[in-house]
Amino acid sequence: MLRAVRGLVRGYIEGWDFPEDKVLEVVLAVDEACTNAMRHAYNNEPGNRLVLWLRSGETCIEIELRDEGEPAPPGRVKRKKIVVPDKETLQPGGLGVQILYEVFDEVQFAPGEERGNRVTMRLNKRDDGTPAAPLERRPDGRPEADPG
Repeated sequence: MLRAVRGLVRGYIEGWDFPEDKVLEVVLAVDEACTNAMRHAYNNEPGNRLVLWLRSGETCIEIELRDEGEPAPPGRVKRKKIVVPDKETLQPGGLGVQILYEVFDEVQFAPGEERGNRVTMRLNKRDDGTPAAPLERRPDGRPEADPG
């Protein structure tokens, strides 16, 4: 299913005239977020649900991923300085969350509504680097465009 997610995200971001390198970065970052949810929140167990929201405001794009798995330990989702490891200390994992922070202008990790996790990733549409205005949300935290 990750292939379908990557295609969906790519098509959505391309529609906003971002440069190709930024499109590829966003696709990689969302793929990492989904992979982390499957590996860590769901412990690699198949058949679990991920909810992906793609929405746009006047000044930014917001991508939100929700799962209903094990909550992420706060220390694992904090921004850290990326240090290139040497061959002796190189270990798999640990860079996915940091990729999110590098690719997006704003990243927020929060607990899910009843259980699980919610990661919100925002990408400014502006070229001048000024922060985007917040997108409107309902009192329950869901996007205004949410039909549910």
